[in-house]
Amino acid sequence: MVRPLPPLAQLRSFEAAARFLSFKKAAEDLNVSPSAVSHAVQALESYMGVKLFHRLNHSKRGEKALVLTDAGKSLSPCLSRSFDDIADVVTSVMAQGAGDILTVATAPIFAKSWLMPRLHRFVASHPDVNIRVNSTLNPSNSVYDRFDVGLMYGRGNWPDQTALKLFSETMVPVCSPHLLETGPVLKAPDDLIHHTLIHSEARLTTWPMWLENAGVRGINPAKGLHFNRATLAIDAAMNSLGVALEGKTAIKDELRDGTLVIPFEGPNMPDQSDGYYLTHPIGRGEIPKVAIFREWVLQEAAMQND
Repeated sequence: MVRPLPPLAQLRSFEAAARFLSFKKAAEDLNVSPSAVSHAVQALESYMGVKLFHRLNHSKRGEKALVLTDAGKSLSPCLSRSFDDIADVVTSVMAQGAGDILTVATAPIFAKSWLMPRLHRFVASHPDVNIRVNSTLNPSNSVYDRFDVGLMYGRGNWPDQTALKLFSETMVPVCSPHLLETGPVLKAPDDLIHHTLIHSEARLTTWPMWLENAGVRGINPAKGLHFNRATLAIDAAMNSLGVALEGKTAIKDELRDGTLVIPFEGPNMPDQSDGYYLTHPIGRGEIPKVAIFREWVLQEAAMQND
């Protein structure tokens, strides 16, 4: 539907003239000539079929004094508010930069081990989408707040969220090579009885679950060191404080450089359903920047799973 609006230049000229009640001052504000303002206002009056100013002949400044008509009084404040709103929005958009901004909430360990090594490919493929990564210990809460998407560890059952599973997380016992070389024998699950267990309270698969599946008896599954962050549990294992139960995705770099090792193969975990998911609030999946990032993440996850 075409809006019946007069030319913008005419509206701007009238708004400035109404603000100053002077064609001369309006011209200075708009960086045009007083004649241009006067002609623009006359053209607007002709377009609308109403007089917007009374032009009085007497003036101490050598120019006609302007007084708003009733029609002009009705139009002037609305235009001033509208131009102020436009200026505010333009300033806000300019402050955001030329591209769109996608905010991603994810746990620090996943950002470090999985997202960061791949993010350069997204940047190269989609230069118009700017990424803001927020590393948070509780990304599921962050997505409800002010973020567009989440890359989250869990079981995909977050309320009011669409969750797409990227891959499962395989939990394995890990320790430092030094502990393996100098500590008690560690060649089978039963040998854990002679070692300190390192617990990460951020993990859904826990030592008690793992030990039960492995058929290990005689170990207090709650004993050992407890940390509320996976990164701290990993650091403790790297410093030979004991044996941690961690996800292969989270410790990929440490396994590759040899600062952590898997001392033995663990049991199958038939009840292990935790993994990593891409999530976004229901109904926001078709926002272009969200859809673009979702498709890229799914492609990257598929490459990993191949």
